[in-house]
Amino acid sequence: MPLTPFHLTFSWIAYARWSRLFSFWAASWGAMVPDLEVVPMFLVSRDVYVARGIMHSVLGVLTVNALVTVLIVRLVMPRVLRWTQRKWPDPSYLRFAGQDLRKDPKGLPTLYTSAAFGGLTHILIDIPVHSYNPILWPWQTVPFNILPFTDQLWWDALTGAIFFVAFLATAARFWRR
Repeated sequence: MPLTPFHLTFSWIAYARWSRLFSFWAASWGAMVPDLEVVPMFLVSRDVYVARGIMHSVLGVLTVNALVTVLIVRLVMPRVLRWTQRKWPDPSYLRFAGQDLRKDPKGLPTLYTSAAFGGLTHILIDIPVHSYNPILWPWQTVPFNILPFTDQLWWDALTGAIFFVAFLATAARFWRR
């Protein structure tokens, strides 16, 4: 099972290929925001394997997740970037795939589509990894599951390792370039 940051890989690869179409920060946060519901859902259900709900659905990605992501990018990221620039004045760490991330697009259409794209990549990554995928919530009555061995320890370890390596390879390939 890939940890939340490892869901960034597909969004980052898409950004590296089509950086003019995306906001790096919105695509990145969009890929991670769905997991904000996991802890509260786990506390309610007491089952980590069904701790996914609206934020792991297409409807949630296009509404709740996009709103949360846009708020993070518009309200939190400018402060974080200002703080990091004061702390570490060298701007090279704010380069990804040849783009200066301080100049990331801020227009609402770009932020929304980037956030939605990131959220959809999160859902696509989760499909072969989890047995409980409420992709079509609230219309879906049976969880979507494509593999019979999802949520087994060996599969969680294998997919977690694969996504960890993919994340490191993507970061090494594109960060500061």
